[in-house]
Amino acid sequence: MESSTQALWDPLLSDEDQDALKPEARPVSYPKGAILTRAGEHSDYVVYLRAGYVKSCREDPRAIFGIHGPGSVIGELAPLTGEPRSADLVSLTPIDVLHIPGDAFLKLLLSNPRVHLAVTRRLARRVRELGEVQEESFLTSERRLANAILRIIESGIGTEAKNGLTVAGFSQTDLADLARISRESVSAVMKQFKARGTVSTGRERFTIHDTHAIEALAMRRDRSLI
Repeated sequence: MESSTQALWDPLLSDEDQDALKPEARPVSYPKGAILTRAGEHSDYVVYLRAGYVKSCREDPRAIFGIHGPGSVIGELAPLTGEPRSADLVSLTPIDVLHIPGDAFLKLLLSNPRVHLAVTRRLARRVRELGEVQEESFLTSERRLANAILRIIESGIGTEAKNGLTVAGFSQTDLADLARISRESVSAVMKQFKARGTVSTGRERFTIHDTHAIEALAMRRDRSLI
């Protein structure tokens, strides 16, 4: 039997926290491919992801900054800074979310130390990830793609099957946007992975047969940098 992998974080808001946000917060469902926010948009609501997956990305230049899974709060910088959105939010799967007005979210942070600490930790994690992305500019295409695949695995979006972990809804262009390399580089590296039996690919999907090999590639130092 297949089963979805588990994300590496616990849900940010408990049922009690969500109840406390009523009646300000509003539950909404979106289909795959829905655009929740646009970069440059002036809005201050926060999205709490109850089910499904969302990517934060931009079109010019193309890049995927992160993949958010169930239990994540997204767009929290807008009410905290008052600045425009820095990225598009696009659903990778059908999703159920809770729209939280910015002022209600700020009140929750002030009244609930646990949620305040959890949000702070997640922001710190994103800062660290952005730093890692900057460092990746010095890495080989193989290692950058391995790191991108690890980020997908860690999001929990994959589905476990007998032959490995299958990730649907990702094209080679998406992988290129996440790894910050060209689509041609993704194609060349994936051919190497396939030849080794590490992955196999289909239309907008790929299966990871050897997660340990991907982890080893992501951690391996580039000898040209030593």
